[in-house]
Amino acid sequence: MRLDGILTAALVAGILLASAQKLYAAPDPAAADAAFDAGDSVRALALYDEILSASPGDINALLRSGKLLSWDRKYDDALARYDRALVREPGNTSVLLERAKVLLWSQRYDEAVRAFDRVLEAAPKEPWALCGKAQAYAWRGRGKEARPFYDRALAAEPGMKEAQLGLAYLDLEDGDTGGALTRVNALTARFPNDAEVAELRKQVLRARAPSVQVGVERADDSDDNSMNTYRAEGGLALPARLDLKLGYAHSDVHGPTPASADANGSADTLYGTLGWRPRRGQRGELRVGAMRLTDSAKAERTVGTSGISYAFPMAGWTGRAAISHESFLYSPLILDNAIDITSLTFGVSGTASPRARIETNVGYGDFSDGNARLSADLGGWYVARSARRSLLAGAVVRYLDYAEDNDNGYFDPSDLVAGLASVRSFGSIGDSAWEYEAAVEAGAQSYTFDGAKTSGKALWNLYGLAVRPLPHGLSLQMFAGFGNSSNASGPGFTSRFGGVRLRYTIGG
Repeated sequence: MRLDGILTAALVAGILLASAQKLYAAPDPAAADAAFDAGDSVRALALYDEILSASPGDINALLRSGKLLSWDRKYDDALARYDRALVREPGNTSVLLERAKVLLWSQRYDEAVRAFDRVLEAAPKEPWALCGKAQAYAWRGRGKEARPFYDRALAAEPGMKEAQLGLAYLDLEDGDTGGALTRVNALTARFPNDAEVAELRKQVLRARAPSVQVGVERADDSDDNSMNTYRAEGGLALPARLDLKLGYAHSDVHGPTPASADANGSADTLYGTLGWRPRRGQRGELRVGAMRLTDSAKAERTVGTSGISYAFPMAGWTGRAAISHESFLYSPLILDNAIDITSLTFGVSGTASPRARIETNVGYGDFSDGNARLSADLGGWYVARSARRSLLAGAVVRYLDYAEDNDNGYFDPSDLVAGLASVRSFGSIGDSAWEYEAAVEAGAQSYTFDGAKTSGKALWNLYGLAVRPLPHGLSLQMFAGFGNSSNASGPGFTSRFGGVRLRYTIGG
C-alpha cells in the first residue's frame, strides 16, 4: 500500500473514532443544569432524559425533569419521576415538596395536604409547604382551615407574595373587601408589574365598586294567596370597613278574605342597610326603613322597620345574633289584621371535623296581635368536596310553637316537631360559567292545630339557585323553591316561589 493511502486510512479511522467517542460520551449534567437555569426547557429535558438513560436513579435529573414536566402540565409523568426518586431517597424533602405541589396543581387536594404534611414533619417551617397546604384547603373552599397556614408561611418567610395573595382572596371570600384592599395595595407597591397582583387588584376593586340590582319575585300557595315583589337596590363600599345599601320594594298581595274571595293589598318599602366589619370574621348590620301598607279595604298605615344583626367568631365557629321589627307581609288577610312582628334570633354554625358541619338556630317572635312564637332547629351534614363543587348530606330537626291559636290568617300550631333528611350542594355547573346552589329536604312533621293533632305528616322542600356572570359588569341570578311547609297555613298546604335578579357593577 502506498504511503499516502495509509495516511488517508489512518485519518479516516481517527475521525470515525472521535465521532464514536463523541456519540457515546457520557451525558453532561452541567450542560443540562445550565439549560434548565437559562429557561431552555426543551433542551434541558432532552439532556436530563439522556442522563436518566445512563443513570436511571440520578436524583437531580429526576427532580429537575419532573419540574419541567409539571410546568408543562404533564402531571402524571412528573409524579412518576418523583416516585422513582423517592424509591431511592424516601426522605428527600425537595422531591417530597415538588411532588406535593404537583398533587395540588392537579386538583388532588386531599392527597396534596397529606403530601405537604410529610414535608412539614421533616421541616416544620418550610414556607412553600405551609403555603401549599393553605392553598390546598383554600382551593377546596375550606378558607377557615387555610388561613392559619398562610399566616405560618408568612412567619417563616415574611412578605411571601403567594401567602399574601392567598390571604387577600380569603378576605374577598369573607366579604372583607377593606382587608383585601389593604393587602393588595401593599402587594402592588412591591410588585407593580406582577400579573397575579394585577388580577387580584382588579377583583378587589370590582368587589368594592358601586352596584345596582333589580329583580322580580313571586310566591303563591294552595290557599290561593299570591305575592309579587319588585325590588331595586344599590350599594357601595365606604371607608373604615363600612358599606351601604339603599333599596325600594313594591309588593302586591292577592288572596281570599272573609269579605272577598280575591282581595288584594300592597306594600311599599324604603330601606337602608349600613354594614360594618370591625375585624376579620365579624360583620354587623344596621337596617332602618319604612313600609306603607294598604289592606284589602284600601286603608293605609305606615310602619317603621328596623333591625340589627351581628356575626362573630365563637370558639372556632361562627355565631349570629339579630333583632328586627317589621310588618308581617304575606296575604291580604294578614294585612287586614295589621300583624307586625318583633323577632330575636341566635344561631351557631361550624365544622366539627373537616367532614362534618353543624348548624343550630333559636328564635323568638312577638306578634302585635298578642301571639308569640318560639322556634329552634339543629342540623348536621357530612361534607364531600371536589374541585368544582361540594355536597352535604345529613339530617335536620325543627321545632315551632305558638303561644296562641288566633284566627288572623297565619299558621300558628302548637309543638310542631319535624325530622328531615337534608341534601345540599353548591359549586359550578360542569365546566361552564354558571354557579349553583341546591337543597332538598324530606321527612315528617307532627303538630296540634285548631285542637286537632296531626302526626307523621309528610314534609318536603326544594330550593335551587343559578348565577352567571355576563359581559360589561352584569350578572344574572335565578332562583325557585317548592314545598309544603310554611308559617302561613296549616294541613294540606303547598307553596312555591321564584324570581330573577340582574346585578350591574359599575366599572365591572
